[in-house]
This record gives sequence, structure tokens and C-alpha cells, in this order.
Amino acid sequence: MRERSVAWAEDCRVRGSVELAGGRISDQVNEDGLLTFFGATLESLDDGHAVAVDELEVERRELHLIEVEGRRGDPARRLRTVQELVELTLGPFRASGNLHRPPNTQPLAALSRWVRFVPMTDAFPWVTGRGPDPQHVDVVLVNRERIEKSAPLVPIPIETEDDWLGSTWPAAGGAEPGHRGRAADTGSGERTGEAAD
Repeated sequence: MRERSVAWAEDCRVRGSVELAGGRISDQVNEDGLLTFFGATLESLDDGHAVAVDELEVERRELHLIEVEGRRGDPARRLRTVQELVELTLGPFRASGNLHRPPNTQPLAALSRWVRFVPMTDAFPWVTGRGPDPQHVDVVLVNRERIEKSAPLVPIPIETEDDWLGSTWPAAGGAEPGHRGRAADTGSGERTGEAAD
């Protein structure tokens, strides 16, 4: 089965279909060293010119972000999580959105997981300093090894199994487009939801 996908690399965006062996694209990029795109188009970040190729193999370490458009797993297997609205810097890209962690773990625990790519939901990725305003993407996979900076956009409470502790992380100033209004609307980091896949 093939699934359409868009991947963001250092100097281009790659659009094409990815062959999935029964799982999700998140499983594939975390298990395999290569991601193969069929009917691929490479769009330059410098001047916007595009090149089409029938098949393209990309090493996963070269990818910063991957937009997820297909299957997101079995809803019955999802766990309750705390959502953390953050902004990430990854090379020439920035992305704001929600990371997810179990309620009794430390803030930004998603970035310490052993998997290479972690999901960010309700995401707004964009190229730093160029291009149109960021567009909403339901889910992007973020390459942890490419993250240069992470900053919470709202105070993040630390939840234990019994109750909320009093300490919070301070909000980061100067949120970029996309989540600027969204962060102000939340008022706190006490957002919970289903685990992302």
C-alpha cells in the first residue's frame, strides 16, 4: 500500500508516495534507514524550481519533518496524554504544535524518547524567514536529531499521578505565526487528549 507524503529536507521539500508494509509511516521511518518515494517531486527551497523523478531513496537522517496524511493507528489503543504547545527549530525550518507525553512524566518528555521521529499534532511548519504564512497540518513527524531549539509557548504544569504540582515552565516570548493566537487562547498547559501516533 502506498501513501502520499511530504518530507522536508535541508534544501528542498519532497512530495511523493511511500510504500508501507502494513504499518504506519511513523513505524517505517523509525525502523528503516531509508524512505523511498515513488512519483516524487523535489521542490527547491532557494528558488522554488521543481524536479520530478520516478523513484527516490532518502536517508531518514536527512529529513527534518514529515507530514502525515494517512493512517494514525487504532483509536482503541491510544492513551491519555498531556499536550504541550511548543515551537521547535530544525535547521532552516520552524514548527509550532502539540507534543504529547504521559501525565506523570516531565515536561517535553516526548523529546527524550528513544524513537528518532516523534509526532507533533495541530502543527504549523514553515521555512524560517521566507515563504507564505505557515499552513496547518494535522500531524507532522519531527526528527529529534535535527532539533536545535525547543521552547514552550504556554506555561507547562507538571502532573503527577495524584494531582498537579505547583511548578510550571515559563512561556516563551515571541511566538511565530500560526500558533500566536492559539497559545494565548489556551491560558494554561493543562490540555489533555489522545496520544498521537
